[in-house]
Amino acid sequence: MLALALFFGLRGLNPAAPAAPPAPPPEPPALVSAPASPPPVDLAVARQHAANALAYHRGALRQSCYLPAVAGEATPPTISFTFNFTFDPEGVQIARGVVETRDEARQAITQCVLAQLPPLRIPRPGQVVTADLPLSFP
Repeated sequence: MLALALFFGLRGLNPAAPAAPPAPPPEPPALVSAPASPPPVDLAVARQHAANALAYHRGALRQSCYLPAVAGEATPPTISFTFNFTFDPEGVQIARGVVETRDEARQAITQCVLAQLPPLRIPRPGQVVTADLPLSFP
């Protein structure tokens, strides 16, 4: 009897911890869609759009800048430029530089062309695009 009393008495002091129910499996992480990456840009197409935009203005630049500067010359000279355009991801021109061919440079024509040529715009390329484009007169 003593043994039973001790057994039940000691058992009451340190009750066995009930078994914890198994933890539910963790929830799978929510699927978060990554932002859609823009389609790859065809740089050749973007540069062609820039060339077309420059060509659009060539006739007006020839009329207002080149022809008045060479009027009266027996043989009108060839004037060549290389423009460097930079367009932002939206297709807006953000920078423009020009290089004149040394032998064919005419400061008056260059200044006029730079003043008359408006900023170009191309269809949205989705990334920064640069284009080196020639322009020449006559």
